[in-house]
Amino acid sequence: MRIPSFTTLALLLLAACSQRVTPEEEFAQQERERPLIQMEPGAATAPALPATGPAAGPAAGPEDAAQTIRGTIEAPAGTGSGVLFLFVRAAGATGGPPLAVQRIPSPSFPLEFAIGPQDAMMDGGPFPERVTIEARLDGDGNAMTEGPEDLSARAEAAPGATNIGLALASQGA
Repeated sequence: MRIPSFTTLALLLLAACSQRVTPEEEFAQQERERPLIQMEPGAATAPALPATGPAAGPAAGPEDAAQTIRGTIEAPAGTGSGVLFLFVRAAGATGGPPLAVQRIPSPSFPLEFAIGPQDAMMDGGPFPERVTIEARLDGDGNAMTEGPEDLSARAEAAPGATNIGLALASQGA
């Protein structure tokens, strides 16, 4: 049995690596031309897409709806703009990823909210018996940083609670 030389192996590797396939070549012509939205024959326009965002949220199942926490967030008069982050964590948790999160750019106050398992970052099942809801109006829009000018509020509740009131205030207050 003859073992190929280093030069032969290098040439084979070079030939294999030079066989580039562009994304266009990966799909048949009919797949590339397939419309993104299928329309009914004779329809003049595409079907309406469901609303999304903090008011609509993703579709929730019955178990998610039973655990959704609802309330109102208020801010002091003259509050500047920013991004509002709404977090749900297990009561007493001091770190790790939140159970659920919403990011609301340029909110107007008072703001009614609804957050539940449908807003989960990772599929973790139902919420525990007690959770902490935290709202933070972040000036730089980065959830990982907290500045002294950021306003925040938190409350503890049971999943499915309604009429939760969060009043944003300075962290030093």
